[in-house]
Amino acid sequence: MKKIILSLFILLMGIVVTSCTITNDEGAKEELSIIMPSGTPALGLAEYAVDNTDVKAEVVAGSEPLVAAFTSGSHDVIVAPVNLGAKMYQVNQEYVLYKTFVWGNLYLASKSPLNSFKDLDGKTVVAFGKNSTPDIVMQALLKHHSDITVTVEYVSDVAEANTLLAGGKAEIVVSAEPAISKLKSKLNLSIIDLQDEWAKMTGNESYPQAGIFVKKSITKHKFIKDQLEEMKNAIINANENPNVCAEKAVLLHSSFATLGKEVLVSAIPNCHYQILESDKEAVNYYLQMMMDLGFSKQMGGSLPVDEFYY
Repeated sequence: MKKIILSLFILLMGIVVTSCTITNDEGAKEELSIIMPSGTPALGLAEYAVDNTDVKAEVVAGSEPLVAAFTSGSHDVIVAPVNLGAKMYQVNQEYVLYKTFVWGNLYLASKSPLNSFKDLDGKTVVAFGKNSTPDIVMQALLKHHSDITVTVEYVSDVAEANTLLAGGKAEIVVSAEPAISKLKSKLNLSIIDLQDEWAKMTGNESYPQAGIFVKKSITKHKFIKDQLEEMKNAIINANENPNVCAEKAVLLHSSFATLGKEVLVSAIPNCHYQILESDKEAVNYYLQMMMDLGFSKQMGGSLPVDEFYY
């Protein structure tokens, strides 16, 4: 009798566990879990995350939660810096790059006149994100402009850099959207678009900063394909309808609510959202530049194989 009761209990538990996962006829999950960093990446996907009832979206700060997600396979989709995704692919080959959609959101800002990159000569620049994209872009540009001398000092994040500039404790900072738009609404700033500087240096329109990575094991399911298409459409719509994107962002996360809709609308055109038919060449160029600059550890040590691309 005890064996029968035990068997029935196990059967019922199996039914309960199975019922917690919604699947379609193909066995694909009908709810998609996505983790994305705050700032420009989450802003671009705000409309998708807020309006789609089939999405469980998580907005996080810093890279540690993203690394944990790549390692554990906890999410269907991870939005992350392209170099981080390439690095994690070298570890477990579990997530592939669907699309790069943030093509640079970095700017030099100063309360003093700043007309060209060469105006940095002899100056100190306060930067954030040491060994990550902001640092890599600045180091590449400084290497290109080898005829000038610039001292780079690092702070923990873009908010600290902006605070130092606003308080007169830094003359020039590396900043980023959407935070820089908040600062511009309060201060009269000279701005240099680092994406433009990158284009002058490389001939490429910009650099692949953040992308959408999808778990390789589910890429063939129709539900996932449809969700990825909706993400792509949301990014395109962010450029075409920044008011809608900003409205959704305010609902998505408190950091956007703090910035406010008006600031976000102003920031969106400067976030350089773009979807390319193929971004392999640009990604490989960027990763190769990272290796050339001594940032191999930050991208996995070698260029990704073709299977890295969706």
